[in-house]
Amino acid sequence: MAEQIVVTENLGRKFDESWGLKSMTFTLERGNLAVMVGPNGAGKTTTIRILSTLLKATTGNAEILGMNVVTDFKKIRKRIAYLPQGYETNRDLTPFESIRWNLVARGASFSEAKLEAKKWIEMMQLEHCKDRTGWTLSGGERRKVAVAMILATQAELVFLDEPTTGLDVEACYATWKIVRDSLKSGATILLTTHNMKEAETIADVVVFVKEGKSLAKDNPQKLIDSLPQKYRITVKKEAVGNRNIGQAIDIGDKLVIYARSQEEVKKVLSEFADLTSIVSVNKVGLEDAYLRFVKEGGVYDWHV
Repeated sequence: MAEQIVVTENLGRKFDESWGLKSMTFTLERGNLAVMVGPNGAGKTTTIRILSTLLKATTGNAEILGMNVVTDFKKIRKRIAYLPQGYETNRDLTPFESIRWNLVARGASFSEAKLEAKKWIEMMQLEHCKDRTGWTLSGGERRKVAVAMILATQAELVFLDEPTTGLDVEACYATWKIVRDSLKSGATILLTTHNMKEAETIADVVVFVKEGKSLAKDNPQKLIDSLPQKYRITVKKEAVGNRNIGQAIDIGDKLVIYARSQEEVKKVLSEFADLTSIVSVNKVGLEDAYLRFVKEGGVYDWHV
């Protein structure tokens, strides 16, 4: 059985009179990349702040690397690294200096930090701006520097709160590669995102959360396979008219209809003489599984 690096049990956190976290329960095994997804205010950042020992839980328990997050916080902090949501680098420093001095602050020698900084500048494709201050960098470049600062620590457990926010598509893929490569060196990573494609692409396990509660945790493909529907058909709403198409998702001038099989897909398509009314036909993905579990904490029963 794989070693459990993160263990949470009914974590809750109250802010004044409201609960930002109610019942978060999940585990994370060594060497895995877990991605936590959920709506704004679902408790993702609160969970990470508790696990990184920056915030005390009101109820429940959590262990990191076999240690209690409250009583052993000093020991835990030496073995983890955390990139907060929206973290801004020091704009007076260059990318090279930011990475280097962060490593020195964590105990690396000047020579070690210099070599590591050079390596991560190359890995994050920041050579073109390595000697420019943060004031001259784009938001995406600064975000890449922040990610490099955290991953360069080679911490056993890394928390990344929405690390690819503000990055373009190419930079996202480059960052995904770096994050996945970090697992080879022994890291375990917990990452949050709103990007379902990101979660589906890079996660070993996905944790769905809503209103401070964990709803499901599994391999992305298993979550997708758990759906009774296998296809999603997007059509123009004006073309539907009075047809009985069962339940669907209304997205303004379009509808998303779900089908359990190719035969049901054909049945839907046969209803539309003008095929230009069909916007797309795709297999279901993690986004659909997310909707299934998160919608009112239960399951959609879409059918044709």
